[in-house]
Amino acid sequence: MAITRIYLDDDALRRTMAISGVHTEQDAVNLALRYFTTHATAADLEHPIHTRAASA
Repeated sequence: MAITRIYLDDDALRRTMAISGVHTEQDAVNLALRYFTTHATAADLEHPIHTRAASA
């Protein structure tokens, strides 16, 4: 596992922890990343979400 220093949205982090029931920030971030990548589609790989939002 990689150690990465990142700045997080405190509100989004608190909500993720409350919804998921995890107790650490690390677990919340890992869970969110797993959830996001599990629900990605082939279209997301071809046209990443951030590029679709910019062109909308």
